[in-house]
Amino acid sequence: MKDVRKTSSFLTPWLCVGALLLGGCTHELTIENLDTYRPFGGANLDKPLRIGIASDAYDPEHKRLLDGVASALSGYSATVTMPYVPNNPKEVDVVARIDIKTEHNGSGGNFWINFPGFLVFAPAWHGYGYEVKHTIKCELTKPGSKEAFDQFQLPVTLDIRHAAINRTWTEVSWFEVGIIALVGGFVFMDYDQSVTPLVSEKVETPLGKYVAQEIVKRINATGKFAHRQDDLPGLATLKSPTQ
Repeated sequence: MKDVRKTSSFLTPWLCVGALLLGGCTHELTIENLDTYRPFGGANLDKPLRIGIASDAYDPEHKRLLDGVASALSGYSATVTMPYVPNNPKEVDVVARIDIKTEHNGSGGNFWINFPGFLVFAPAWHGYGYEVKHTIKCELTKPGSKEAFDQFQLPVTLDIRHAAINRTWTEVSWFEVGIIALVGGFVFMDYDQSVTPLVSEKVETPLGKYVAQEIVKRINATGKFAHRQDDLPGLATLKSPTQ
């Protein structure tokens, strides 16, 4: 009985230390350069328009970004139909065809963050580094036309920092010679797929506005959708009385 008590009194402090190490060694997701893609100010459409968004996006990451674009356009005087398909029963004035391609990259620097970085809790105060690169292409057409009246491409590269228990558990190397953190360092140079939904949630609104503002700017620049004088309420053409 005394041996059990001794073992318990010995293990308890170490278990507490381990729990503190694992629980405290996390880094909330941050995107270091997100402000680069935040539109400041912003303009509405010259005239309220009906815009259809067409896309072949099928994965949750791209769908969420498109949701952000649709929501932002709604705030810039547009009535949005998404997804828009040819012969859609809902009439639109402009079709925005949006295609998104994405790369997810890890970082060789994550090796050093994990080993020997675990000694100074680097995953907690620095986080592992990742990169998400979107290439967003948009073609603007009138419904029924195959020829775009404008098109653009927006490259977006997000510099991400994050650390969670699925990787920081290797800091148990504090209790051995460091082999676990060493091997983990090699593994963690790859991208962590669990980061993707967190990034999508964080960028949906700012990137949605970023893309939507470019669409609005391009549409306004054509001058084809501006208010005509007889569109404006309260204005009438004054004619001289017949003599």
